[in-house]
Amino acid sequence: MATDQNTELQEELKRTLEMRGFRYGLHEFAAAVGGVEALREHNGRVSYDKPTHLDLMTKELIRVAVQATGGYPHEIIMCHMLMAQKHGASPEQIMEVANKASGAGRMRGLEAWRRVFRPDVKSIYRVAALEEPEVAPHVIS
Repeated sequence: MATDQNTELQEELKRTLEMRGFRYGLHEFAAAVGGVEALREHNGRVSYDKPTHLDLMTKELIRVAVQATGGYPHEIIMCHMLMAQKHGASPEQIMEVANKASGAGRMRGLEAWRRVFRPDVKSIYRVAALEEPEVAPHVIS
């Protein structure tokens, strides 16, 4: 019985990878906590393998912008950048999308892009130069 469950789990993990093109810790977590049924339920809520009017590259580029703006972790945004590239987007197109994200999402998107395509460049979150502000002397009147 345990072997059958293990085989089913391995098949569902494989299906997860085939459906999305990637798999990350959440998938293994769902399976470890809730078993193969929990992973199947999780996989049933996503739209990767469902037909839409958008091609896969466009869907992945939209996910990059939405997830960057939505505060998703860099690692999740990076997965979708790699998938956008796999489906035909150039690094320049992906950067353009990251640049369109609003507010802090723009920085999150650009940092994810840097991690994927230019890991040789330092993080955009570092403080490159910081000068201490001049403090006016306290005057007692």
